[in-house]
Parts: sequence; C-alpha cells; structure tokens
Amino acid sequence: MNLNHTRQADIDMDFPLIKFSENKLDWWRIRDAFEGVQIFGGIGSGKTSGSGKTIAKSFLKNGFGGLVMCAKKGEAVEWLEYAKQTNRWEDIIVMGKKNKHELWAEHLKKKKRFDELEIFNSRNSWQAGNDKRFNPLEYEMTREGEGAGEVFNLTNLFMELYKMGNRFSGGGDTGESERYWDTALKRCLNRIFQTLILAGEEISVENMRRVVSSAPSEQDIEAIPDMSDEEYLEWMEKESYCAYCINQAGLSLPPEREDEHDLIYDYFMRQFAKMPEKTRSTIEESFLGLAEPFMSGILKSYFSGETNLRPEITFDGKIIILDFSVKEYLQAGVYAQGIFKLLWQQAIERRDTDIYPLPAFLWVDESQYFVNEYDTIFQTTARSSRACTVFLTQNISNYYSQMGGDKAKSKVDSLLGNLSTKIFHANNDAVTNEWASNVIGKDYIVTESRSEQKKNFALMAESVGKSSSAHLLPQVLPKEFTTLASGGEFYNYKVQAIIQMKGREWSNGANFKMAQFSQI
Repeated sequence: MNLNHTRQADIDMDFPLIKFSENKLDWWRIRDAFEGVQIFGGIGSGKTSGSGKTIAKSFLKNGFGGLVMCAKKGEAVEWLEYAKQTNRWEDIIVMGKKNKHELWAEHLKKKKRFDELEIFNSRNSWQAGNDKRFNPLEYEMTREGEGAGEVFNLTNLFMELYKMGNRFSGGGDTGESERYWDTALKRCLNRIFQTLILAGEEISVENMRRVVSSAPSEQDIEAIPDMSDEEYLEWMEKESYCAYCINQAGLSLPPEREDEHDLIYDYFMRQFAKMPEKTRSTIEESFLGLAEPFMSGILKSYFSGETNLRPEITFDGKIIILDFSVKEYLQAGVYAQGIFKLLWQQAIERRDTDIYPLPAFLWVDESQYFVNEYDTIFQTTARSSRACTVFLTQNISNYYSQMGGDKAKSKVDSLLGNLSTKIFHANNDAVTNEWASNVIGKDYIVTESRSEQKKNFALMAESVGKSSSAHLLPQVLPKEFTTLASGGEFYNYKVQAIIQMKGREWSNGANFKMAQFSQI
C-alpha cells in the first residue's frame, strides 16, 4: 500500500502493517501504529533486530515519513540498510558529520562488499561532508502557524534542554529548591528574549549570552546618573550590550508595547542588578551552562546559522536520521536530538492532516535518554496527528532512573499507559518482568488436586479422588520473560516476544500473543 498523495479520509486505518497470522485478529494495523509502541528487551534480546526491525521496515515499505534518533554508533547505517531493502533510499536524509552516501560507502568498505561499493560509486556522484543545518531559534521565530516567535515558546524550548541536561547528568526534579531555581532561570530567559526582540537584534545563543554577561551591576546603575550622554552611550556600546538593547528597544517602541519595555527595564536595571551575588551568579551560571554547548562543537556547527532542514519535510515522506549518537557525543548528542525531536513533535501536532495525510513516525531506540513529560502530552493526540511513536529500551527501570525525582514512577506509568502496543522480549530485569506480568493481567485458571484414602497399615489405597478449582492467577508469570528466544545462531536467528495491546483479543482468545520475529 502506498499512502502518498492520498487524502486523510482515504487512508484505510485497518490496513495491516504486520500480519502475525492470516486471521484478522492477529493483524497489527495502521490504527494500532498511531496509538504508540513500547518495546522492552534486555541486552542481546533481539528487540532492535527482531520486532524493531520488522516494524521499521513496515513503515518504510508503506511510504511513511519519519524522524530517527540515534543513541548507538552505527544506528544510522542500520536505517540505510532498511532503506535499501525497501526502496526508500531517495527519501533518506542524514543530519550529522557525514552524509548518507559517505556513511554507506564506508559501511560497504568495512564489510568488504566491494562489488556493491563499485556499483554504488558508479551510480552516485557525491562528496564527503554534510551541510544540513537546523537553527531551533530561527525556526521557532519563522515557522508557520500560530505562536511562532512567542517569547514563552522560545523559553520553554530552552527549559526542555535544561531538563534534558539535568537528567543526563543524574539530576532531576528533586524538591522546592530546584523548582525555585528553574522558575528563576525561566524568568531570566523570558526577559532575554523580550529584550532582543524589542531591540530588533538577532535571536541567537551568542546574543543571549551577551545580554546576560553584560547585565548592569548595582554599582553600574549607581554610576549612570553621573555620566554624560556621551559617556553613557560609550558605556553601553563598549561594556553593556544588555543596556544597549534596552535603550534600542525604547527608541521606536509603539505605545501598545511600552509595558513590555517596562518589564525588561525593571528586570535588568533594577531587580537583576540588585540581586544578592549568590542568587545572581547561580542564575547566570545556569544559563551559561545551558548555552555553553551551543558555543562550540556539533551544536554550533549544525544547530546555528541558516536553517536548511525543517521537520515539515517528513510530512511528504522524507525520513530524517539524526546521526549524533549519544555514545559518541554524550550530552551534546542528547541536546542536539532532543531539541529536534521536540520541535518535530510540535510541528506534527500543528499540521493539517487533510493537506498532509501521510503517517509519520518517531523512532527512538535507547529511549531512556530522550523521554520527557512532553512525550505523554504528545501521545494523547498522536492518533489525530497521524503520528506513530516507537520507543525501545532495555527495561522500565531505565525510565525511572532517567526521569528522576519523587514523581518519576507516576510520570513513567502515565507515558507507558499512552503507548498502546507493548512488546516484551527476553529480559532478566525483575521490575520489568513483574510489571509486564501485571499489564497482561490475571485470569481464572483451573487447577487440579489429587487425594487418596488408605484402609490399613500396609498403606494400600482404598480410593483415589480428584478435584478442580479456579484461582485468579497471572496469565504469564514473570519468569517466563527470562526464557524467550533471543535470536542469533543458537536460536536459528529467531526472536520471541510477548505482545499485549489495549483493547485487543487475539485469535487465541487471550489478550496477549506469543510472536516470533526473524533477524534475517
């Protein structure tokens, strides 16, 4: 089925993406994909090469667009392999240090597939390097739709990055003190953006840094009345970019925006200047720590300047692969992919599905690095947005650890509750296996008992009796998840998984199904 150029009303929601048998009750359909997927499996369980690969290729075969995030080195090449196998090579766009041609040529050479390499080079003219750029601030200022350029949207974008960094470094939502500093940083960001917008200055991380770093001190404010006009102008131009922007903002401001000017003037020239040194320095360091990754490295190289790669191209069937693996780039990789993921999700939610009906997927392996509270919000409207979310991770404990804080469990449970298809591969994590058993639930299971009566000391049986009774027991015991086939040569490259879906009774009459996936 090719869904390109079809109207929303023409999409067959019951079209099977995967058939686990010929019985329609065992079909995994487009409507199921829109309701989200969570795949669990221990290291080496075959979650990526088994169910993950099967679902990924089903999306590609049926023309879906999408966004692929990379946690592991070599993940981009895996997707290039899928694209080759499903005739979607032309729709793949890689963002990273190397373009898709360079990655594929290196892969063929490494695997000593020299005949393929020769054919590939003869059919493609390409150069090394990648020129794909995405400036999140420029994008948010210039994108289509309501809310573009809103100060609070820009601030929330940076606050999400701040939270990502905290989670990656082991921090989290741990108490009132942290929430106070979060609020203080958010307020500072609001005023920075307002200052630059009102002054007509470029909205960039560098200019944001200049505003904060040059904000007047209390001593500066006290010295201003004694300055001549020339001295004041010279001080602004040479020493306080912040004061310069505030002055520029007031020169030609329309009356209806005077209140905004009062806000930035009052904040930087009074409140911020008179803050206790410890309070002010903490806010400054929080911001500078957030801005630092954008001042060098991959974030400066690929997430600044002029945007030439926009999330909206996935609406037409393009697949964007963010090749900034966390294993290689660490926190910078989390920032780079996390910011693109968030803006992609928001773009998907804004799109008109009558104009852009093609399903689009979000693929996140090692998803514990990237999950956040917004994923729960996104998933509640994913079906109407024609978005397919697929998360893969080893165990539920990964999520609890990364979310952090005293509400971690409720946040994780809420997220997983909104991912309707759950696939469980081999696992030895007791928490995950117990959770999986509870998700599948209990049922009345008949058990039999046997009794004997003896008539003498020779213990000769006089009569034997049998009885049966029904008990409410787990349908799948936690230990059963520890023995599922995990592929490889030992298991003939077959991977087993137990699948549970919301509202689904499979052809076996149960609410779960044992499935098998091929790694070949």
